[in-house]
Amino acid sequence: MIQANGLTKVYRRGGRPALLEVSLDARPGAVTVLLGPEDAGKTTALRLMLGLEHGQGVTLFNGRAYRQLRRPEREVGVVLPTVHRSLGHPNRTALGHLRMLAAAVGVPAARADALLEQTRLAAMADHRLKSFSLGMNRRLALATALLGDPGMLLLDAPAEDLSPRNAEWLHAFLRAFPAGGGSVLVTTRSPQEAALLGDRVITLNQGRVVADQPVAEFRRTRLHPEVAVRGPQMARLTDLLLAQGAEIRPDGRAGIAVSGLERTEIGELAYRNGILLHELADRVVEQPAPRASQSAVTRTPAPPAVQLLPAGVGARPRTLRVLGVSQPGRGLPGPATEVTPTPKPADGPPTVVLPIDLGDSPTALLDVGPAPIAGPVPAAAAVPGPGMPPGSATQPPQTGADLIPEPLTGPDHWNG
Repeated sequence: MIQANGLTKVYRRGGRPALLEVSLDARPGAVTVLLGPEDAGKTTALRLMLGLEHGQGVTLFNGRAYRQLRRPEREVGVVLPTVHRSLGHPNRTALGHLRMLAAAVGVPAARADALLEQTRLAAMADHRLKSFSLGMNRRLALATALLGDPGMLLLDAPAEDLSPRNAEWLHAFLRAFPAGGGSVLVTTRSPQEAALLGDRVITLNQGRVVADQPVAEFRRTRLHPEVAVRGPQMARLTDLLLAQGAEIRPDGRAGIAVSGLERTEIGELAYRNGILLHELADRVVEQPAPRASQSAVTRTPAPPAVQLLPAGVGARPRTLRVLGVSQPGRGLPGPATEVTPTPKPADGPPTVVLPIDLGDSPTALLDVGPAPIAGPVPAAAAVPGPGMPPGSATQPPQTGADLIPEPLTGPDHWNG
């Protein structure tokens, strides 16, 4: 079983994350498809799982990280995109290439021969790698991933750019792999391929998981079947189809797209009414993918401030509680990034918000809360400055001229 939790990757400081808190699992006996458009973060997710890139998050393969597996090639088979067209030396044969890797993995050479048969490359065993087509290279890459007889497969877009025949063979092979209890995690950009291949479909958009659905629910919500019809008498056929309860939308200059009726029903209706058709074909229309929630986007917090609530005559003084400490330019940790202003008392003066700039020194965020005390009530509350004794937090009433602060000097004070 493959379990990934909290995968996060940011390539540029301050930029949009390539992945943000992506969590998924690929269960035994099932094919899990990671679906998303280009730049959704599919390849980045696989590389983070395998430890090929630095980032945040944890991925476990049967309870252990990839780097902790003693023989990873015996447990996880991987097929990732390569820069070079050939998987090995262009003058090496397919059989020689596989046997060399079998020796490195520690499996018998007969395993290489069996995999060439299994991937239908036996006839090409003595051909050099430089003569292999794209489809042959994909089959050879799959054979390489299966050398150690792993129970888990990670494949990044294995059917991309393949011919329909090669893609159909690959889909059938991957569908059969979990029958023995294996796990398959495969990426794709095509919703139709995801519906054909997967048991579960996890949709990525802008580096975030926006949907995790069983394939039946995915087909119902993301794929819309319809029938494309073309011919010279579409207006007349449209009237007949609407009478049968079908849904119709224009499709080009001389065509319509019909939903709610099968292709055979439309053909029989056209035949009975003598309507000539040039095209009658089933097709699937892809519905838009869910968009990533904008609430997940991180924002720069506002500059920290100290909130003071002056106490008037007869009012109760306030105590100060530290909510968090922030370094300049780094914001506040956790939920303290957003400050809720202290409400104004019904019979008291308004709340005063005083920003404090301490340069490179940490800034303390103070919350004002009630605290009963005994004795006379002071007229105002103030915050002691850095280095001031605790008893100086409360000052007597001041005039307008006295509000100009005195500069702080001495070795224990920061002089701005």
